Order: sequence, then structure tokens, then C-alpha cells
Amino acid sequence: MMDVITCLVQEHDLRLVGLAVLVSILGSAATMQLFVRIMGSRGGSRAGWIALGAVGTGTMVWCTHFVAMMAFRSDAPVTLDTDLTLVSLGVAILFAAPGIALAASRRRRAAPAGGVVVGCAISAMHYTGMAAYRIDGFIEWHWPYVVASMLFSVLLSALAFSSARKDGVTDRIVGSLLLGAAVAALHFTGMAAMTIRVLALNPNHGLSSATMTALAVATTCAGLLFIGCVAISALIDGQTQSEAYSRMRRMALHDGLTDLPNRMCFGEDLASRLLRRGGASYMAVVMLDLSRFKAVNDTYGHQAGDQVLVSLAARMREILRPGECIARLGGDEFGALISYDDPDKLTAFLDRLAGIFAERFTFERFSASICANIGLTLAPRDGIDADLLLARADLAMYRAKSERSDKPCFYDATMDEAVRDRRELANELRDAIEHGAFELHYQVQAAIGTGEITGYEALVRWRHEERGLIPPGSFIPLAEELGEIIPLSRWIIRQACFEAALWPNRHPVAVNLSPLHLSDPELIETIRDALTNSGLAPERLTLELTESAIIHDRHYALDQLRALKALGCRLALDDFGVGYSSLDVLRSFSFDKIKLDASFVTDVADNKQAVALLRSVVALGTTLDIPVLAEGIEEPVQLRIATQEGCSAIQGYLIGKPSRQLIEPALVRSIVKVAAGGTADVSLVA
Repeated sequence: MMDVITCLVQEHDLRLVGLAVLVSILGSAATMQLFVRIMGSRGGSRAGWIALGAVGTGTMVWCTHFVAMMAFRSDAPVTLDTDLTLVSLGVAILFAAPGIALAASRRRRAAPAGGVVVGCAISAMHYTGMAAYRIDGFIEWHWPYVVASMLFSVLLSALAFSSARKDGVTDRIVGSLLLGAAVAALHFTGMAAMTIRVLALNPNHGLSSATMTALAVATTCAGLLFIGCVAISALIDGQTQSEAYSRMRRMALHDGLTDLPNRMCFGEDLASRLLRRGGASYMAVVMLDLSRFKAVNDTYGHQAGDQVLVSLAARMREILRPGECIARLGGDEFGALISYDDPDKLTAFLDRLAGIFAERFTFERFSASICANIGLTLAPRDGIDADLLLARADLAMYRAKSERSDKPCFYDATMDEAVRDRRELANELRDAIEHGAFELHYQVQAAIGTGEITGYEALVRWRHEERGLIPPGSFIPLAEELGEIIPLSRWIIRQACFEAALWPNRHPVAVNLSPLHLSDPELIETIRDALTNSGLAPERLTLELTESAIIHDRHYALDQLRALKALGCRLALDDFGVGYSSLDVLRSFSFDKIKLDASFVTDVADNKQAVALLRSVVALGTTLDIPVLAEGIEEPVQLRIATQEGCSAIQGYLIGKPSRQLIEPALVRSIVKVAAGGTADVSLVA
């Protein structure tokens, strides 16, 4: 070791040694920068970066060696073999390429092996370069130092690339220093292995000290210029990749239309806030669902809807304060986060949020008033799990939506109970439909004047083992939501036909037809089979449907109605007057009966306008020669007014509630006669 130090201090120009070390350190840093680029590239670009890395590494090693050789001072005249000197540069580049490629491979354990190959390249370059160093004398080699120099090079290079494979900046700096140390240790240990016996046969032949210094400086400048270009190219590429990554990440985390954060970004922000709570004690998760937005899309087109969303997003960005975030989660659904210490800050945020919708959205060709249903949940009060908070905020939002409220709805535990109960009921409903766990109750319909029974309406009931008798209003909408309404409707039709076929009085039976069932391609076959299997005459089956059932798919619905009419079934328009297009529906198809919605008779005793509406609808039916049945008759006065205005039949609690047992015809006639005459009070006839 002392020989190495002695050789360095006494036999070298320390100024040029400093230049050599500078080239080594800067070149090693550039090599490691290129190495990072190589690890992050694939395909053809990877091969290009490997080639550039090999050239940069070889140039760094060669320049360090050349400058250090020029720093060596000998009493013997020195010359250089130009060809062999250039060959040494090629050796460094050629052998460095596979080493760098191996070190940058996907296998982390290959890094030391790649470093060993680069260390061998450094050794090969050094001793090839020494062969080009011609001196007027004899050179004796001390082989233990030669072997030690090569071991230093291989070991330090292996450590350098192993360190550079790690992700930390410090590790890469250490790798650069180790690679520079590998080059320097090889050279100066190798120089200590050399002993020169001077002959000085031609003392004036050889490079002067000034010339060697000039060559060293020139080589340093050229080498640093090249190494600098290599480093800059890596920096530019890294910056370009960083910018591209930033753009791609922004695109991935932001909505393309509104430029608001998207669902993924919202989720990341929520998770981050839950870990640190946004630096505040509390956090609110807010869900917004736009109301009246669909009308904009349907009326003005999706481009208009996009305009509204862009304008809405701009308003949302304007109200944001530190600690607040609003994201578009998809469609017309938005989410917001706010971290706060003072509850007044949450109140202020909700007020600003509501203020967004106070002003109409006005554009060149249209304007629109948009509202939002807002639900929110609070952390940590309502939980500290991201998925749980989102689900509970959704529940609160749907509660606000169902209540048609534009005020924020806070989550409470009863919402979870309602959801669990609804989910349990849905599972039980599927089983009930599969096993036919229903029964039909019948409500009588009677002619005004005579009180004769004109038919019965079949109303389905679900007899639950634990909940008892469940009314249709509780499970029919759920069946429609679950897509089970058609199987249920088929059961009702078949069962009503079988039971009605057994009635001794041969009265008609009316069955409600779901809008979804009307669109069923197998509907006609279902009814034909039910009539055939039960033996019920087709004219005894009345199918009741609402106007909305026809509006969904007008042409197909009318074709279905004509086919039902061809079977011999009767058709009644149910809930008349509360649909979308009553007059147009009546014009398009000739129904056998109009059932006037109960809302038309509810207030007839005290409201002249209600009487006028009742009169106009009955007059319309009379003009079209379609009998009108008034539903919801519960009071004698309602019956008398319906009689006076020309209704042909009635249905309601006044003459009979839905029941498994058919009401006696004589009782119905008596009730109608007494109520129409006004000689009995309500309790008597009810």
C-alpha cells in the first residue's frame, strides 16, 4: 500500500492527478445516470441507451487513464503508440456494453455480475493502454500488484452497480463514487506494479513534460465535453419522461371533460386523508347526484349536457378552499371531501356547495336550472374505512333523492337498517316468487244504479311467515327493480284464471299488467296458456294497464294490445288522468273500459274543481263510447257525485275491501242502493 502512495505522490504530477480524479468522478456520475435510463427503458430504446452508456463509460475510463498516464513522470523518454492507444479506447467501450446490459437486466442479482464484467473492461483497457506507453528502458512488473489492481477494479465495480440498482438517490451517489474509485484504484495500483529501468539511449526522443501536460488538459476537456453531452442527454430524456409521466398521471387521475379529479384520484385523496385526516380532527365525505340533468340531455342533447357539466365544474373550482376537494365520479355524480376542525367550516362549505345551483346555467341556445341531492357522512363518527364512508354517504344521498330534498342529508344508522332490511326482503322475494308464496285477494266492482257486480280485480298479497301479509306497494316496486316482475306477473295471471274459472257466478276477473310484462315477447303465449289450462273464457279476463306502459315503446305496445284483443280479452286503461298522454292513448286504441284514478274522486265532496275534472273525464269517455269506472269510492257522497256525473261503475272500500272471499251480490246491491239514496251513514254502509 505504501508503494502505491509513494508512486502517486513522488512520481505523478498531482495537478494532473486531480484532473484525472475529476474526470473519473464526473464520468462515473454520468454513467450511473445513464444506467438509470437503461433500467427504465424497453425495446429499441434500451439498446440505444446501453450503447450510449458503454461509450460514456469507456470514454470516462480511457480519459481517466490517459490523463493519469500523462501525470506520470519518468526519467526515461516516453512516447505513445497512437494506434494501440485508440485500440484501448475501443476495448473499454466493447467490454463495458455487455457488463452494463447484464447489470441492468430484470434480475437484481445480475447487477454484481455485470459490475464484474465492467471491472474486467476497466482492467483490459488499462493494460492495453500501458502497452501503448513506450518508454526508453526496461519495465518490470510486480505481479501481486497487478492482480490486486484487477481485484480492486472488479470488486468496486460490482459494489458500484449493486448500489446503483437500488431506488434511493444516496445509493446511486455511492455507486458513482465506487465506480470512480474502481477506475482510480486500478490505475494507481497498476502503476505501483511497474518498475522502470532507464536506458536513455536517445534522451531528446520522447514527449516533453509540457507536451504531456497539454495532452492531459486537452484530453480532459474533450472527455468532459463528451461526458457532459451524455449526461445532458440522459437529463433531457429523464425530464421528458418525467413530464410525460406527469401528464399521463394527470390524465389518469382527472376527468377528461371537466378536468376535475376523477374517482381514482378521489379514492386516493380519501385514503390519504384517513391516514392523516387532512391535518384536521374531522373529515366529511359528500356525495352529490344531479337532478333535472337528464332532462337537459333528453331535450337539448348530450352536447348541451356536457356544457352544463363543464360550467358546473368551473363553479365548483371557484368555491374550493384549502382542505377541500370536489371530484367527478362519473355521469352526473360528484363527490367532495373536506377536512375541518370547526363544524362551522363544514356548514360554510355546504352553503357554498348549495349556492352553486342557485343560479341558472345560461348558454347561447338554452338555459337550465340544475339541482343536486346531497348526502354526507362524517369521519371518525361514522367510521374510518374508505369504502364504508363512501357507502354510507351514498345511502344518505339516496335518502335525499327519495325525499326529493335539495338540503344535505346526513347519514344515520337507521339508513343501514333500512338497506339491510330491503336486501333481506329482496332475497326472500326471490324465494317467494320461485315457490309461489302469494295469494290473490279480490275487490268487487259494481254498476252504478243497479248495484250489480260487474267483476272483481285480482290484487296480489305476499303472506310472509314472519312479517305477515305484505301489501303490493311494498314488494311490487322491489320486484320490478330486481327484474322479477315478469315471473310474478305470470303467476298472478295463471292463478287468477284458475280461481275465476271456479267461481259459480262467472263474473269477469281483472288483472293488472306491468309495463315490463307488456314488453315481454312471451306475454301472448302466457295468457293463451293460462286461458286454455284453466278453461276460463277469454271475455271473462280483463287486463288493466297504465298509460306509462304504452309510452315506453308505443308501437310494440300497441301491437301487443291488438294481439290480446284478438284473443278475446278485454282491456282497461287504469289510473286514467295521471299518465303522460291520456288523450293520445285513447285516440290510438279502443279500450273496453276507463278506470278513473282515485285522485279524481278524493276531494269531490268539498272541491268544485275536482267535480269539474270528474265531469270532463266522464264526458270524454261517454263521447268515445267507453264506460268509466271510478276507483277509490269510500264515502256515500263520492258515490252520489260519481252517479250524478255519469260514471258507469265503481270500485272502492265503500262496497268492499280486497278479500279472499267474494262478497255477496245482494250485499253489494244493498250498499249501493242505500249509499246512492243518502239514507245511511258511512259506518252503516262500510
